[in-house]
Amino acid sequence: MRLFVPVALLLATAACTDYGFSGAEKPPETPAETGEDPGRPDGPGRPPECPAPEVGALTSSIDESCEVEWTAGTFTPVIEWRDSSMGDSYATPVVGQLTDDDGNGVVNEDDIPDIVVVGTGGNITAVSGDGTGRHWQVSGYGSEPPTAAIGDVTGDGWPDVVVAGNNAIDALDGRSGAVLWRNTDNGLGTLLICGGVGVYDLEADGVAEVVFGNVIIDGRNGTIRGRGAHGKGTGHSSPYAAFGVAADVTGDGVLEVVVGNALYDASGVALWYNGQPDGFVAVANFDADPQGEIVVTTYPGVVRLQDDDGTVLWSGPFTGSTIGPPTVADFDGDGAPEIGVAGNNVYVVIETDGTLKWSQGVNDASSGFTGSAVFDFEGDGRAEVVYADEDNVWVFDGATGSVKLQETNHSSATCSEYPVVADVDQDDHAEIVFTSSRYSGSESGVTVIGDADSSWVRGRTVWNQHAYNIVNIENDSLLPSVNLPNWPSYNNFRSGDVSAVAGNSQGDAMPYEPDICTVECEAGHLYVTLRVANGGTAYLPENLKSALYTFRGGSWSLLTVIEVPYAIPPGATSEGFVVDLDPADVPAGRLLFVVDDDGEGHGQVDECHEDNNTLEITEGLCP
Repeated sequence: MRLFVPVALLLATAACTDYGFSGAEKPPETPAETGEDPGRPDGPGRPPECPAPEVGALTSSIDESCEVEWTAGTFTPVIEWRDSSMGDSYATPVVGQLTDDDGNGVVNEDDIPDIVVVGTGGNITAVSGDGTGRHWQVSGYGSEPPTAAIGDVTGDGWPDVVVAGNNAIDALDGRSGAVLWRNTDNGLGTLLICGGVGVYDLEADGVAEVVFGNVIIDGRNGTIRGRGAHGKGTGHSSPYAAFGVAADVTGDGVLEVVVGNALYDASGVALWYNGQPDGFVAVANFDADPQGEIVVTTYPGVVRLQDDDGTVLWSGPFTGSTIGPPTVADFDGDGAPEIGVAGNNVYVVIETDGTLKWSQGVNDASSGFTGSAVFDFEGDGRAEVVYADEDNVWVFDGATGSVKLQETNHSSATCSEYPVVADVDQDDHAEIVFTSSRYSGSESGVTVIGDADSSWVRGRTVWNQHAYNIVNIENDSLLPSVNLPNWPSYNNFRSGDVSAVAGNSQGDAMPYEPDICTVECEAGHLYVTLRVANGGTAYLPENLKSALYTFRGGSWSLLTVIEVPYAIPPGATSEGFVVDLDPADVPAGRLLFVVDDDGEGHGQVDECHEDNNTLEITEGLCP
């Protein structure tokens, strides 16, 4: 293949409804609509000798089974199972794939998810998400160790568990708990207490990094790669609870390490430092530009919003003396992100412009810097807040703060932990997972709550770290090979909502029959026009990747990857992507088009159907 040219070949300007899209809106601001030339080889939009291909805003069939009409569930949470055998814990439980449960030789999203619990006495325990028992337990990580992280950091294709405590940061084999490497020169000290590990491939080069506060570690061997000179990602008044947070704030395809007052590159060099107090952070988009903004929470109870260059956009006191890591989501369904944060005896939600939306009294005077999660359990477009204090696990209505659940079978001395939301037993319904420690009551270990009527919507099977933001981990607990910002598709942080639309709906990426031009085969050109169709009932996210393969030497070999830069509506296709192939690159006369594939076999989205993503092309190619 000599040339890959993404081409927006919109040959008509009619609205999508004119193509029978069942009312779906046409993807906005495509190059054909704006008049921009995306770099076509000859200007008019097609090879000069090929007839105009039938591409553009075409209709696609919709599978109505991808939409379950939403009706208000009874919201009857029940405890599905509890395991207190690992003892006390006030760290965030993390969820991912660790074991090959179906015996197919790989760990992937078809296996039962697993839960890793960090105990206050230094025990790390991995249990099956369906409650059937323990996989392994290791010890020796001191008192109050931080939240662990799940992801393949060593590069062997199997998820690892990265843990810390007792002045060490370790990578453990996810299958057995065996130590793969240990780092003891991180210098974080008490910042390890109550903090959280982050795992990322910062530069999308296939080499993972472990990020803890301002320290960046090579995931292959545990050596220090860099150390930032300014903030460490903690908003505590004492040197406790640092967090590894990374995001593509600048939109350049490379993740930056984000702390409260600085932005570091993958080597720990400060890209900027704004002189503000350090803090806990979350990253999302709060304005019209494509870059992300940084939410910072810091002692004494201050929340501020910073632009991508560190400029403070607004700041104000909200929770008193202490404050926890922020959560970002569309709490009320108005299309704009809000900020949720806990402090001493209060939980507050703050509007995009920095004004208070609502507050709810809670019982947490022991730490006052716990976190929270957000999830739309009923699929009605209104998120719920999941939060735990010393005595209760709460679910608050995101729009009003009214109480939807008060689970009293909980006790905690509280640190920076929060309950997470994931489908931990593969039943296609989300569950709430939280830890407990004997403090105000006798509860300990890990507890899983589900809905008695199975009315909660589907959740992902992963929540791999404290600084979770959907795009930082694949469904098989491997790290993404391409770094995408969260906000074009989700615009949330510490939220499990993969769709902002109402209803229990999902997109369904499918290959659309390609347009093929062979009139220039003798000149060495085989033109294939590829499109991605959406047969589901929810939008497919922006920047969805799909791969084209050729069959040679007895196996499929990657030719190229296309990326659709806009969301694809239900019942629609993307516009055309013209791939110029050398016929010699198709020696067996076989091509394979795989949608929702980054070229390395990794998908980006949970789909309604995962078994209709491939199309083999054997007809109409060059002789």
